[in-house]
Amino acid sequence: MPSRRLLVFVWAGVFASFGASYRTQNFVVEAPTPQVAQQICQAAEVYRKEKALLWLGREMPPWPEPLPVKVKVTMSGAGGATSFVFHGGQVLEQKMNIEGSLDRLLSSVLPHEVTHTVFAFHFRQAVPRWADEGGAVLSEDDAERNRHDQLCRQILNGGRAMPLRRLLSLTEYPRDVMVLYAQGFSVVDFLVGQSSRPAFLNFIAQGMQQGWDTAVQTHYRYRNVEEMEQAWLQALRDSRGQPNQLARNTTPPAGADDPRVLVRRTIPPVQPLDPPPAVTFRGVAPAAGQEGERFGEWPRPQAASPQGYLPAPPASNGWQPIPVEAPQAPPLVRLGAPVFGPGQ
Repeated sequence: MPSRRLLVFVWAGVFASFGASYRTQNFVVEAPTPQVAQQICQAAEVYRKEKALLWLGREMPPWPEPLPVKVKVTMSGAGGATSFVFHGGQVLEQKMNIEGSLDRLLSSVLPHEVTHTVFAFHFRQAVPRWADEGGAVLSEDDAERNRHDQLCRQILNGGRAMPLRRLLSLTEYPRDVMVLYAQGFSVVDFLVGQSSRPAFLNFIAQGMQQGWDTAVQTHYRYRNVEEMEQAWLQALRDSRGQPNQLARNTTPPAGADDPRVLVRRTIPPVQPLDPPPAVTFRGVAPAAGQEGERFGEWPRPQAASPQGYLPAPPASNGWQPIPVEAPQAPPLVRLGAPVFGPGQ
């Protein structure tokens, strides 16, 4: 009898090591325990509805297949990776991996990654990295947003910042991925605060299609990217030392018939440069040919970027601009070059 009980315990341990799964209409989660799988899956459904309403003004229809989510609960750093396969103006496949402590998964990592799925559903093509990651960080909790706000100020004061025109034109992660995350979040937070989340997504769509100067003039009434950059920097100066506040208002490259399939991933970066403590980053390693790339001193005048690096989504992909109220025209002003002194 003792040996039989031991065998039962051994088999129970073997089955427990495989984890458990839980399924809802739009997610199927694999996690170490049934309780964690259920908790993550139900939270993902809540975030899916909440983030779609915030960013799109409407819920997303059910996905044809539930998104598979693999969960690893650890006491080390938190992070996530979501991959998409775009083809013919559609999202053909998506999957997600998240890891970290359960509280960080529920409060930050999961809403971050779910926001990526909202953007993928809306645009049906890859979104500029700064906007994709900046918007996803904006979906996280107060603690994470405040960390990114402080990190952005440190980057600006330390001379590591990237000219805004350069940031907007990036199609992939730069070598110093922390700059993209921190500046991307700060710029998204500023622009959403100037308008709304749906208006910001319309700005991104026009920027991808017609160029960023045109999009800036249409949606934010600045004359060009540089003038918007000065307004953003001034807003940071005006709010220095204050906790970051939640912003207001609470396709294939060649067309639909292109046989190529575009795979887009958000995965943790390799060891970033000079990582600050207690800040979570989710990105990718530099692509081939980016190693050692330097972006020069900042601020430095940059040549105008080409008229967008992604084509307009094909008519068949279902993408439509989000109806928003016309923003109030801010006064046109000229601001001097940014100067950051000690402690700013």
